[in-house]
Amino acid sequence: GNHLILAGPGSGKTRVIVHRVAWLIRVCMVLPEQIMVLAFNRSAALEIRRRLWSLVGSDAAGVTVQTLHGLAMRLTGTSYAVAIDHGESIDFDSVIKHATQLLHRAEQGDDTGPSVQRDRLLAGLRYLLVDEYQDINAEHYDLISALAGRVLNSEEDRLSLLVVGDDDQSIYAWRGAKPENMALLKEDFHNLKVIKLEQNYRSTS
Repeated sequence: GNHLILAGPGSGKTRVIVHRVAWLIRVCMVLPEQIMVLAFNRSAALEIRRRLWSLVGSDAAGVTVQTLHGLAMRLTGTSYAVAIDHGESIDFDSVIKHATQLLHRAEQGDDTGPSVQRDRLLAGLRYLLVDEYQDINAEHYDLISALAGRVLNSEEDRLSLLVVGDDDQSIYAWRGAKPENMALLKEDFHNLKVIKLEQNYRSTS
């Protein structure tokens, strides 16, 4: 199913992500290649990879852990190295919008149908987990919901979505991040289960 984890500072947001992945692999016998974890920045992605390796060892190598921008570049075939060679800069906002458009076109499909098109883009992906969800903006949300297959009728075409975020925090409000994006999840994913983690384990009493 789909889950929204509302968690404050020090309550274990990243821990939830990595242990969920470990549970999928070791208990549910899900193939690591069927799991993707999205982080907001590279340092967060590296921390998730480090924790996964400590939990599940080499199985962590098969799990895709990347940033939202890295995902968009992969879907659109955008190369940072090629851009540097040509002396060009990358408009990451445009890349994210382009990736979302590709996913929407795959949803609409053609003679081959949406499932085949999405499989080409997603390469067998079945589980999507998003860390620090409070930092995403409207364009990021469009990409995540399109990737999850929100508007698709077939359960087989939709991904199992789990997002973790702090609905009291919005340090990237200047970039369009806002708590209302969490409310959108509740509206758009009707079978969404909301769980709250309210204990702070990081701070002393």
